[in-house]
Amino acid sequence: MLHMKIELKKISFNERMSEETNCFVADLYINGKKVGYVKNDGQGGCTDYHGYTKEDNEIIREAEAYCKTLPDVTSHGYVLKQNLELVIDILFEEHITAKLKAKEEKKMQKLFQTAIVFGKPNAPQYRYMNFKQPLSSIPMSKLVFYVAKVVSDHCRDGVQLLNTNFKFENGRVIFV
Repeated sequence: MLHMKIELKKISFNERMSEETNCFVADLYINGKKVGYVKNDGQGGCTDYHGYTKEDNEIIREAEAYCKTLPDVTSHGYVLKQNLELVIDILFEEHITAKLKAKEEKKMQKLFQTAIVFGKPNAPQYRYMNFKQPLSSIPMSKLVFYVAKVVSDHCRDGVQLLNTNFKFENGRVIFV
């Protein structure tokens, strides 16, 4: 088989039960068909996967063979041979990363309403100057002053304004 689509759906993550590894369960889909489930107890062991029927187990065996043909993965200085368990763990990590990114994006969008936010784009950290009131209610001259101050004091070496609700052009703040 040239390509196989492996997916996790209905992922349930339990952060409180995660000790050595992530504690989660999910449905396993291969080429669009629900063939089984995966689980990790979160205590440092392997991620287990099981099919529901004999036919599902055969599809899983084909996925195991397919995964072994995938290129090695380098992680934390180690080269890892691909297998179905590793593919499942990577899919889970991508899911968690996307959820955390969406949560952080929502938090940042809320912060944009009351603060001048600055940092390196897509970096995990940023700083802000919070006015604790809508930026649109701040007198324009005061807002321009603080935005200009943030730009002059902090915006270098890749740091920039992160707000998407206004632009700072030619010494003017323009709300969008």
